[in-house]
Amino acid sequence: MKRLLWLVLLLSPAFALQPGWKEADINADGTKEHVAITNLADIAFNDQGQIVGWYVKTVRGADLKGNYSRAVNLVSSKFLPPGTLNNFQPEPGRTSFTQKDGKMVAEFHQGATHLTYTVDPRFHSVEISVASPEARILTWSGIGTSKSVVTKWLGQGETAPSASGQGSASYLSWQTQPSKGYTFVLTPLEGALDSRFAAKDGGAVAEIQVPAGKPIRFLAYGGPNEMVRLHVEKLLDLPGLFTPNTLGYLSLGLLWVMERIYSFSGSWALAIALLTVLVRLLLWPLMHQQFKSMAEMKKIQPLIEDINKKFKDSAEKRAEATMKLYQEHRINPLGGCLPIFLQMPIMIVLYNVIRNYEFGQGFLWLKDLALADPFYILPVLYIGLTSLSTWLSSTGSREMTRQLIFMNLIFAFLIVSLPAGVSLYWILSTGVGLVQQWLINRQLGIKPFGAH
Repeated sequence: MKRLLWLVLLLSPAFALQPGWKEADINADGTKEHVAITNLADIAFNDQGQIVGWYVKTVRGADLKGNYSRAVNLVSSKFLPPGTLNNFQPEPGRTSFTQKDGKMVAEFHQGATHLTYTVDPRFHSVEISVASPEARILTWSGIGTSKSVVTKWLGQGETAPSASGQGSASYLSWQTQPSKGYTFVLTPLEGALDSRFAAKDGGAVAEIQVPAGKPIRFLAYGGPNEMVRLHVEKLLDLPGLFTPNTLGYLSLGLLWVMERIYSFSGSWALAIALLTVLVRLLLWPLMHQQFKSMAEMKKIQPLIEDINKKFKDSAEKRAEATMKLYQEHRINPLGGCLPIFLQMPIMIVLYNVIRNYEFGQGFLWLKDLALADPFYILPVLYIGLTSLSTWLSSTGSREMTRQLIFMNLIFAFLIVSLPAGVSLYWILSTGVGLVQQWLINRQLGIKPFGAH
Protein backbone atom coordinates (compact mmCIF):
# COMPACT_ATOMS: atom_id res chain seq x y z
CA MET A 1 0.00 0.00 0.00
CA LYS A 2 2.88 2.39 0.81
CA ARG A 3 4.49 1.56 -2.52
CA LEU A 4 1.24 2.45 -4.30
CA LEU A 5 1.11 5.84 -2.60
CA TRP A 6 4.72 6.58 -3.56
CA LEU A 7 3.96 5.61 -7.16
CA VAL A 8 0.98 7.96 -7.16
CA LEU A 9 3.17 10.82 -5.95
CA LEU A 10 5.80 10.13 -8.60
CA LEU A 11 3.25 10.05 -11.42
CA SER A 12 1.34 13.11 -10.28
CA PRO A 13 1.59 16.20 -12.53
CA ALA A 14 1.05 18.62 -9.65
CA PHE A 15 4.66 19.86 -9.52
CA ALA A 16 5.47 19.25 -13.18
CA LEU A 17 4.32 22.37 -15.04
CA GLN A 18 5.86 25.82 -15.11
CA PRO A 19 4.17 28.08 -17.69
CA GLY A 20 6.62 29.85 -19.99
CA TRP A 21 8.47 29.54 -23.28
CA LYS A 22 10.29 26.42 -24.38
CA GLU A 23 12.02 25.38 -27.60
CA ALA A 24 11.12 21.99 -29.06
CA ASP A 25 11.09 20.28 -32.45
CA ILE A 26 7.41 19.39 -32.39
CA ASN A 27 7.16 18.02 -35.95
CA ALA A 28 10.56 16.28 -36.23
CA ASP A 29 11.71 18.43 -39.17
CA GLY A 30 15.05 19.32 -37.58
CA THR A 31 13.97 22.88 -36.66
CA LYS A 32 12.96 23.86 -33.17
CA GLU A 33 9.73 25.77 -32.65
CA HIS A 34 8.90 28.24 -29.87
CA VAL A 35 6.29 26.65 -27.60
CA ALA A 36 4.12 28.58 -25.14
CA ILE A 37 3.60 26.14 -22.25
CA THR A 38 0.28 26.77 -20.50
CA ASN A 39 -2.04 24.99 -18.08
CA LEU A 40 -4.56 24.13 -20.80
CA ALA A 41 -2.61 23.84 -24.05
CA ASP A 42 0.86 24.08 -25.55
CA ILE A 43 0.95 26.43 -28.57
CA ALA A 44 3.90 26.25 -30.98
CA PHE A 45 5.06 29.11 -33.22
CA ASN A 46 7.63 29.07 -36.01
CA ASP A 47 9.93 31.98 -36.90
CA GLN A 48 7.51 33.19 -39.60
CA GLY A 49 4.82 34.01 -37.04
CA GLN A 50 2.63 31.02 -37.87
CA ILE A 51 1.02 28.68 -35.33
CA VAL A 52 2.21 25.18 -36.24
CA GLY A 53 0.80 23.31 -33.22
CA TRP A 54 -2.07 23.88 -30.79
CA TYR A 55 -2.03 20.93 -28.38
CA VAL A 56 -5.02 20.79 -26.02
CA LYS A 57 -4.39 18.98 -22.72
CA THR A 58 -6.82 16.48 -21.26
CA VAL A 59 -5.37 17.02 -17.74
CA ARG A 60 -5.14 20.65 -16.66
CA GLY A 61 -1.62 21.67 -15.71
CA ALA A 62 0.00 18.52 -17.14
CA ASP A 63 3.51 18.68 -18.57
CA LEU A 64 3.51 16.98 -21.97
CA LYS A 65 7.35 16.81 -21.83
CA GLY A 66 7.61 17.19 -25.59
CA ASN A 67 5.50 14.10 -26.28
CA TYR A 68 2.83 15.85 -28.32
CA SER A 69 1.34 12.64 -29.64
CA ARG A 70 -0.46 12.48 -26.24
CA ALA A 71 -2.51 15.61 -26.97
CA VAL A 72 -5.10 16.71 -29.52
CA ASN A 73 -3.62 19.06 -32.14
CA LEU A 74 -6.12 21.58 -33.50
CA VAL A 75 -3.75 22.64 -36.31
CA SER A 76 -4.23 20.62 -39.48
CA SER A 77 -1.36 19.90 -41.87
CA LYS A 78 -3.86 20.09 -44.77
CA PHE A 79 -3.85 23.89 -44.82
CA LEU A 80 -1.65 26.93 -44.35
CA PRO A 81 -0.97 27.24 -40.59
CA PRO A 82 -3.18 29.61 -38.58
CA GLY A 83 -1.67 33.09 -38.39
CA THR A 84 -0.25 33.10 -41.92
CA LEU A 85 0.16 36.74 -43.01
CA ASN A 86 0.71 37.18 -46.76
CA ASN A 87 4.01 38.67 -47.99
CA PHE A 88 5.30 38.69 -44.42
CA GLN A 89 8.81 37.64 -43.48
CA PRO A 90 9.93 38.75 -40.00
CA GLU A 91 13.30 40.47 -40.00
CA PRO A 92 16.27 38.90 -38.18
CA GLY A 93 16.55 40.23 -34.66
CA ARG A 94 12.98 41.56 -34.68
CA THR A 95 11.29 38.43 -33.37
CA SER A 96 10.86 37.95 -29.62
CA PHE A 97 9.28 35.49 -27.19
CA THR A 98 8.89 37.05 -23.75
CA GLN A 99 6.79 36.93 -20.58
CA LYS A 100 4.91 40.01 -19.45
CA ASP A 101 2.55 40.19 -16.45
CA GLY A 102 2.30 36.39 -16.30
CA LYS A 103 1.46 36.09 -20.02
CA MET A 104 3.57 34.80 -22.91
CA VAL A 105 4.02 37.28 -25.76
CA ALA A 106 5.28 36.40 -29.24
CA GLU A 107 6.14 39.39 -31.48
CA PHE A 108 7.08 39.39 -35.17
CA HIS A 109 8.07 42.51 -37.11
CA GLN A 110 8.82 43.39 -40.72
CA GLY A 111 9.25 47.10 -41.26
CA ALA A 112 6.09 48.75 -39.94
CA THR A 113 4.13 45.50 -40.06
CA HIS A 114 3.62 43.88 -36.68
CA LEU A 115 2.08 40.53 -35.69
CA THR A 116 1.64 39.88 -31.95
CA TYR A 117 0.25 36.94 -29.98
CA THR A 118 -0.56 37.17 -26.26
CA VAL A 119 -1.07 33.84 -24.49
CA ASP A 120 -2.64 33.62 -21.03
CA PRO A 121 -1.75 30.31 -19.28
CA ARG A 122 -5.18 30.23 -17.60
CA PHE A 123 -7.29 30.40 -20.76
CA HIS A 124 -7.69 28.71 -24.12
CA SER A 125 -8.04 32.09 -25.87
CA VAL A 126 -5.06 33.82 -27.49
CA GLU A 127 -5.15 37.52 -28.36
CA ILE A 128 -3.88 38.35 -31.86
CA SER A 129 -2.94 41.86 -32.98
CA VAL A 130 -1.99 42.76 -36.57
CA ALA A 131 -0.92 46.17 -37.86
CA SER A 132 0.32 46.95 -41.37
CA PRO A 133 0.84 50.10 -43.47
CA GLU A 134 -0.56 48.22 -46.46
CA ALA A 135 -3.58 45.94 -46.81
CA ARG A 136 -2.85 42.30 -46.01
CA ILE A 137 -4.65 39.01 -45.53
CA LEU A 138 -4.29 36.89 -42.40
CA THR A 139 -5.18 33.25 -43.07
CA TRP A 140 -6.59 31.10 -40.26
CA SER A 141 -7.33 27.41 -40.63
CA GLY A 142 -8.14 24.64 -38.23
CA ILE A 143 -9.27 21.18 -37.28
CA GLY A 144 -8.99 19.11 -40.42
CA THR A 145 -10.46 15.63 -39.78
CA SER A 146 -11.49 12.55 -41.72
CA LYS A 147 -15.05 13.87 -41.40
CA SER A 148 -16.09 17.40 -42.30
CA VAL A 149 -16.08 19.79 -39.36
CA VAL A 150 -19.08 21.93 -38.45
CA THR A 151 -18.38 25.46 -39.68
CA LYS A 152 -20.25 28.60 -38.57
CA TRP A 153 -19.95 32.18 -39.79
CA LEU A 154 -22.15 34.83 -38.19
CA GLY A 155 -22.57 38.10 -40.04
CA GLN A 156 -22.50 41.28 -37.98
CA GLY A 157 -26.01 42.09 -36.74
CA GLU A 158 -27.37 38.66 -37.67
CA THR A 159 -28.82 36.11 -35.22
CA ALA A 160 -28.27 32.81 -37.05
CA PRO A 161 -24.92 31.62 -38.42
CA SER A 162 -24.35 30.06 -41.84
CA ALA A 163 -21.79 27.41 -42.82
CA SER A 164 -19.72 29.98 -44.75
CA GLY A 165 -19.79 33.66 -45.53
CA GLN A 166 -18.06 36.84 -46.58
CA GLY A 167 -18.01 40.33 -45.08
CA SER A 168 -18.18 41.67 -41.53
CA ALA A 169 -18.50 38.80 -39.05
CA SER A 170 -19.27 38.62 -35.34
CA TYR A 171 -17.54 35.24 -35.13
CA LEU A 172 -16.15 32.32 -37.12
CA SER A 173 -15.91 28.79 -35.76
CA TRP A 174 -14.73 25.27 -36.51
CA GLN A 175 -16.31 22.48 -34.44
CA THR A 176 -15.56 18.77 -34.60
CA GLN A 177 -19.17 18.20 -33.47
CA PRO A 178 -22.03 20.62 -32.66
CA SER A 179 -22.02 20.09 -28.87
CA LYS A 180 -18.86 18.17 -27.97
CA GLY A 181 -15.30 17.55 -29.12
CA TYR A 182 -13.11 20.59 -29.88
CA THR A 183 -13.48 23.96 -31.50
CA PHE A 184 -11.70 27.02 -32.84
CA VAL A 185 -13.64 30.29 -32.43
CA LEU A 186 -12.48 33.68 -33.71
CA THR A 187 -14.14 36.79 -32.21
CA PRO A 188 -13.20 40.46 -32.72
CA LEU A 189 -12.10 42.47 -29.73
CA GLU A 190 -13.56 45.56 -31.37
CA GLY A 191 -15.83 46.07 -34.35
CA ALA A 192 -16.13 43.03 -36.62
CA LEU A 193 -13.87 40.70 -38.58
CA ASP A 194 -13.86 41.48 -42.30
CA SER A 195 -13.46 37.94 -43.55
CA ARG A 196 -14.12 35.29 -46.15
CA PHE A 197 -14.85 31.84 -44.70
CA ALA A 198 -15.38 28.65 -46.68
CA ALA A 199 -15.16 24.87 -46.25
CA LYS A 200 -12.14 23.11 -47.71
CA ASP A 201 -10.84 19.51 -47.63
CA GLY A 202 -12.85 18.40 -44.58
CA GLY A 203 -12.06 21.61 -42.70
CA ALA A 204 -12.38 25.32 -43.46
CA VAL A 205 -10.14 28.31 -44.15
CA ALA A 206 -10.75 31.92 -43.14
CA GLU A 207 -9.13 34.92 -44.79
CA ILE A 208 -9.24 37.96 -42.52
CA GLN A 209 -8.71 41.39 -44.06
CA VAL A 210 -6.12 43.64 -42.40
CA PRO A 211 -6.82 47.24 -43.59
CA ALA A 212 -3.91 49.51 -44.45
CA GLY A 213 -2.90 51.61 -41.46
CA LYS A 214 -5.67 50.24 -39.21
CA PRO A 215 -4.69 47.58 -36.65
CA ILE A 216 -7.06 44.71 -35.96
CA ARG A 217 -7.37 42.73 -32.74
CA PHE A 218 -9.23 39.49 -32.18
CA LEU A 219 -9.35 36.45 -29.90
CA ALA A 220 -8.76 32.88 -31.06
CA TYR A 221 -10.22 30.24 -28.76
CA GLY A 222 -8.91 26.73 -29.29
CA GLY A 223 -10.13 24.11 -26.85
CA PRO A 224 -13.03 21.89 -25.74
CA ASN A 225 -16.40 22.48 -27.35
CA GLU A 226 -17.88 22.33 -23.87
CA MET A 227 -20.56 24.54 -22.31
CA VAL A 228 -18.90 25.50 -19.01
CA ARG A 229 -15.60 26.26 -20.73
CA LEU A 230 -17.29 28.39 -23.38
CA HIS A 231 -19.08 30.23 -20.54
CA VAL A 232 -15.74 30.90 -18.83
CA GLU A 233 -14.26 32.24 -22.08
CA LYS A 234 -17.36 34.46 -22.60
CA LEU A 235 -18.31 32.70 -25.83
CA LEU A 236 -21.50 30.93 -24.79
CA ASP A 237 -23.73 33.92 -25.58
CA LEU A 238 -22.66 34.01 -29.23
CA PRO A 239 -25.84 33.25 -31.24
CA GLY A 240 -25.92 29.76 -32.68
CA LEU A 241 -22.49 28.70 -31.47
CA PHE A 242 -23.56 26.19 -28.81
CA THR A 243 -27.01 24.94 -27.76
CA PRO A 244 -27.16 23.41 -24.24
CA ASN A 245 -29.21 20.26 -23.61
CA THR A 246 -31.32 19.64 -20.48
CA LEU A 247 -28.30 18.85 -18.32
CA GLY A 248 -26.60 21.88 -19.83
CA TYR A 249 -29.36 24.16 -18.56
CA LEU A 250 -29.00 22.53 -15.13
CA SER A 251 -25.28 23.33 -15.33
CA LEU A 252 -26.09 26.95 -16.13
CA GLY A 253 -28.36 27.08 -13.08
CA LEU A 254 -25.61 25.74 -10.81
CA LEU A 255 -23.12 28.13 -12.42
CA TRP A 256 -25.43 31.05 -11.70
CA VAL A 257 -25.76 30.04 -8.04
CA MET A 258 -22.00 29.55 -7.63
CA GLU A 259 -21.20 32.90 -9.23
CA ARG A 260 -23.82 34.68 -7.11
CA ILE A 261 -22.33 33.20 -3.93
CA TYR A 262 -18.88 34.36 -5.07
CA SER A 263 -20.16 37.88 -5.83
CA PHE A 264 -21.22 38.18 -2.16
CA SER A 265 -18.37 36.26 -0.50
CA GLY A 266 -15.40 37.08 -2.73
CA SER A 267 -14.11 33.54 -2.15
CA TRP A 268 -14.34 30.76 -4.73
CA ALA A 269 -13.52 28.16 -2.07
CA LEU A 270 -16.53 29.31 -0.04
CA ALA A 271 -18.67 29.40 -3.18
CA ILE A 272 -17.75 25.79 -4.00
CA ALA A 273 -18.35 24.73 -0.39
CA LEU A 274 -21.76 26.38 -0.07
CA LEU A 275 -22.92 25.18 -3.49
CA THR A 276 -21.87 21.60 -2.70
CA VAL A 277 -23.53 21.59 0.71
CA LEU A 278 -26.67 23.22 -0.75
CA VAL A 279 -27.00 20.55 -3.44
CA ARG A 280 -26.37 17.74 -0.94
CA LEU A 281 -29.02 19.16 1.41
CA LEU A 282 -31.52 19.34 -1.46
CA LEU A 283 -30.72 15.69 -2.21
CA TRP A 284 -30.87 14.72 1.48
CA PRO A 285 -34.22 12.84 1.21
CA LEU A 286 -32.92 10.75 -1.69
CA MET A 287 -29.63 10.11 0.10
CA HIS A 288 -31.56 9.19 3.24
CA GLN A 289 -33.56 6.55 1.38
CA GLN A 290 -30.39 5.20 -0.24
CA PHE A 291 -28.40 4.95 2.99
CA LYS A 292 -31.38 3.59 4.94
CA SER A 293 -31.83 0.82 2.39
CA MET A 294 -28.10 0.02 2.57
CA ALA A 295 -28.20 0.01 6.37
CA GLU A 296 -31.24 -2.28 6.49
CA MET A 297 -29.57 -4.69 4.08
CA LYS A 298 -26.50 -4.62 6.29
CA LYS A 299 -28.62 -5.38 9.37
CA ILE A 300 -29.99 -8.61 7.92
CA GLN A 301 -26.67 -9.65 6.35
CA PRO A 302 -26.03 -12.35 9.01
CA LEU A 303 -29.47 -13.86 8.28
CA ILE A 304 -28.71 -13.89 4.54
CA GLU A 305 -25.43 -15.67 5.24
CA ASP A 306 -27.33 -18.30 7.27
CA ILE A 307 -29.71 -18.85 4.34
CA ASN A 308 -26.81 -19.20 1.93
CA LYS A 309 -25.26 -21.88 4.15
CA LYS A 310 -28.54 -23.70 4.76
CA PHE A 311 -29.50 -23.88 1.08
CA LYS A 312 -26.06 -23.87 -0.49
CA ASP A 313 -27.04 -26.75 -2.80
CA SER A 314 -30.34 -25.27 -4.02
CA ALA A 315 -30.37 -21.88 -5.75
CA GLU A 316 -34.16 -21.95 -6.02
CA LYS A 317 -34.73 -22.51 -2.27
CA ARG A 318 -32.04 -19.96 -1.46
CA ALA A 319 -33.75 -17.30 -3.58
CA GLU A 320 -37.17 -18.16 -2.14
CA ALA A 321 -35.92 -17.93 1.45
CA THR A 322 -34.13 -14.68 0.75
CA MET A 323 -37.24 -13.05 -0.75
CA LYS A 324 -39.29 -14.21 2.23
CA LEU A 325 -36.72 -12.63 4.53
CA TYR A 326 -37.01 -9.33 2.66
CA GLN A 327 -40.80 -9.43 3.02
CA GLU A 328 -40.64 -10.16 6.74
CA HIS A 329 -38.34 -7.19 7.31
CA ARG A 330 -40.17 -5.00 4.76
CA ILE A 331 -37.02 -4.42 2.74
CA ASN A 332 -36.88 -3.64 -0.96
CA PRO A 333 -33.52 -4.96 -2.17
CA LEU A 334 -33.61 -2.38 -4.99
CA GLY A 335 -34.66 0.43 -2.68
CA GLY A 336 -31.21 2.00 -2.72
CA CYS A 337 -30.88 1.96 -6.52
CA LEU A 338 -33.56 4.47 -7.56
CA PRO A 339 -32.27 7.27 -5.27
CA ILE A 340 -28.79 6.76 -6.73
CA PHE A 341 -30.09 7.03 -10.31
CA LEU A 342 -32.06 10.18 -9.45
CA GLN A 343 -29.24 12.04 -7.74
CA MET A 344 -26.32 10.94 -9.95
CA PRO A 345 -27.10 13.29 -12.90
CA ILE A 346 -27.16 16.28 -10.54
CA MET A 347 -23.89 15.26 -8.86
CA ILE A 348 -22.22 14.63 -12.24
CA VAL A 349 -23.35 18.04 -13.51
CA LEU A 350 -22.02 19.73 -10.37
CA TYR A 351 -18.70 17.89 -10.78
CA ASN A 352 -18.50 18.94 -14.44
CA VAL A 353 -19.21 22.59 -13.59
CA ILE A 354 -16.40 22.79 -11.04
CA ARG A 355 -13.95 20.74 -13.15
CA ASN A 356 -14.24 23.02 -16.18
CA TYR A 357 -14.45 26.36 -14.37
CA GLU A 358 -11.51 28.77 -14.20
CA PHE A 359 -11.26 30.19 -10.69
CA GLY A 360 -8.02 32.18 -10.79
CA GLN A 361 -7.94 32.20 -7.00
CA GLY A 362 -6.25 30.11 -4.34
CA PHE A 363 -7.21 29.02 -0.84
CA LEU A 364 -4.87 28.52 2.12
CA TRP A 365 -1.94 26.45 0.73
CA LEU A 366 -3.57 26.13 -2.71
CA LYS A 367 -2.19 28.54 -5.30
CA ASP A 368 -5.09 28.08 -7.72
CA LEU A 369 -8.30 26.09 -7.22
CA ALA A 370 -8.24 25.27 -10.95
CA LEU A 371 -4.97 23.31 -10.54
CA ALA A 372 -4.10 20.14 -8.63
CA ASP A 373 -3.16 20.35 -4.94
CA PRO A 374 0.68 20.48 -5.00
CA PHE A 375 0.98 19.00 -1.50
CA TYR A 376 -1.61 16.20 -1.96
CA ILE A 377 -3.45 17.18 1.23
CA LEU A 378 -6.90 17.20 -0.39
CA PRO A 379 -6.44 13.84 -2.19
CA VAL A 380 -5.22 12.17 1.02
CA LEU A 381 -8.16 13.64 2.95
CA TYR A 382 -10.58 12.42 0.29
CA ILE A 383 -9.12 8.91 0.34
CA GLY A 384 -9.40 8.89 4.13
CA LEU A 385 -13.07 9.92 4.02
CA THR A 386 -14.00 7.36 1.36
CA SER A 387 -12.20 4.65 3.33
CA LEU A 388 -14.14 5.64 6.45
CA SER A 389 -17.37 5.58 4.43
CA THR A 390 -16.49 2.09 3.17
CA TRP A 391 -15.92 0.93 6.75
CA LEU A 392 -19.26 2.35 7.91
CA SER A 393 -21.22 0.69 5.11
CA SER A 394 -19.27 -2.57 4.90
CA THR A 395 -21.35 -5.72 5.22
CA GLY A 396 -18.67 -8.22 4.37
CA SER A 397 -15.65 -9.70 6.06
CA ARG A 398 -12.63 -7.86 7.35
CA GLU A 399 -10.77 -8.91 4.20
CA MET A 400 -13.54 -7.50 2.01
CA THR A 401 -13.34 -4.21 3.89
CA ARG A 402 -9.60 -4.06 3.30
CA GLN A 403 -10.08 -4.73 -0.41
CA LEU A 404 -12.63 -1.95 -0.74
CA ILE A 405 -10.32 0.49 1.04
CA PHE A 406 -7.46 -0.59 -1.23
CA MET A 407 -9.67 0.06 -4.28
CA ASN A 408 -10.17 3.61 -3.01
CA LEU A 409 -6.40 4.07 -2.98
CA ILE A 410 -6.22 3.03 -6.63
CA PHE A 411 -8.45 6.00 -7.47
CA ALA A 412 -5.62 8.18 -6.17
CA PHE A 413 -4.14 7.99 -9.70
CA LEU A 414 -7.11 10.09 -10.83
CA ILE A 415 -7.61 12.19 -7.72
CA VAL A 416 -4.11 13.66 -7.56
CA SER A 417 -4.50 15.21 -11.02
CA LEU A 418 -7.94 16.73 -10.40
CA PRO A 419 -8.27 20.50 -9.89
CA ALA A 420 -8.21 21.43 -6.21
CA GLY A 421 -11.74 22.84 -6.53
CA VAL A 422 -13.00 19.41 -7.64
CA SER A 423 -11.18 17.72 -4.75
CA LEU A 424 -12.77 20.21 -2.36
CA TYR A 425 -16.17 19.40 -3.84
CA TRP A 426 -15.66 15.63 -3.48
CA ILE A 427 -14.46 16.00 0.12
CA LEU A 428 -17.43 18.10 1.18
CA SER A 429 -19.90 15.91 -0.69
CA THR A 430 -18.41 12.75 0.82
CA GLY A 431 -18.38 14.37 4.26
CA VAL A 432 -22.10 15.21 4.12
CA GLY A 433 -22.88 11.66 2.99
CA LEU A 434 -20.70 10.27 5.76
CA VAL A 435 -22.58 12.23 8.44
CA GLN A 436 -25.93 11.08 7.05
CA GLN A 437 -24.74 7.48 6.87
CA TRP A 438 -23.56 7.60 10.49
CA LEU A 439 -26.89 9.11 11.67
CA ILE A 440 -28.92 6.38 9.95
CA ASN A 441 -26.67 3.60 11.28
CA ARG A 442 -27.03 5.03 14.77
CA GLN A 443 -30.81 5.28 14.41
CA LEU A 444 -31.06 1.63 13.35
CA GLY A 445 -28.52 0.47 15.94
CA ILE A 446 -26.03 -0.75 13.31
CA LYS A 447 -22.32 -0.79 14.09
CA PRO A 448 -19.58 -0.83 11.46
CA PHE A 449 -18.04 -4.20 10.69
CA GLY A 450 -15.50 -5.15 13.36
CA ALA A 451 -16.79 -2.60 15.90
CA HIS A 452 -17.77 -3.85 19.36
